Amino acid sequence: MRKVDLETFDQQLHAEMLLRWLRRPHVARWWGDAQQGMDNAARCGPEAHAIIVVDGTPVGYLCWQKPAQQELDAAGLLDLPEGLVDIDILIGEPELLGQGIGSQALGLLLAQLRQESAVQFAGLGTSVSNARAIRAYGRAGFRLFREFQDPEWGPCRYMVAEVRGAA
Repeated sequence: MRKVDLETFDQQLHAEMLLRWLRRPHVARWWGDAQQGMDNAARCGPEAHAIIVVDGTPVGYLCWQKPAQQELDAAGLLDLPEGLVDIDILIGEPELLGQGIGSQALGLLLAQLRQESAVQFAGLGTSVSNARAIRAYGRAGFRLFREFQDPEWGPCRYMVAEVRGAA
């Protein structure tokens, strides 16, 4: 089995690689405009994103943050639990899709978030047609919170995992 790790994201070292991944068709299909993806990444604090590394090679990206009220309003997701961080994830190397790397990376992130006392839940949203992501999220312990209508992406699912003994 391959060794999956999370490493600190360094804007200077990793920005060009992230932009390259965001431009790849299999990522752009779900993330949209590459520059918008870079802008979203820039809004994450330095402690809130990571590079997914497999056997020492960077293969993907994770970022997490408290969801913006404006985004919640637009998507009608005002009922998300308190103490939730929203996660974005991508596997940038197409030949590594479907190998469980995303699920493992999410598991590592959940373990890391357990160290942060304020985080009770982690969540992520994706298009209902992104079956591969939905399966990966489920394998990592995320469960359907509910479906919603995203103004940009249409029908989506929001999935949540308990991070810390919340009721």
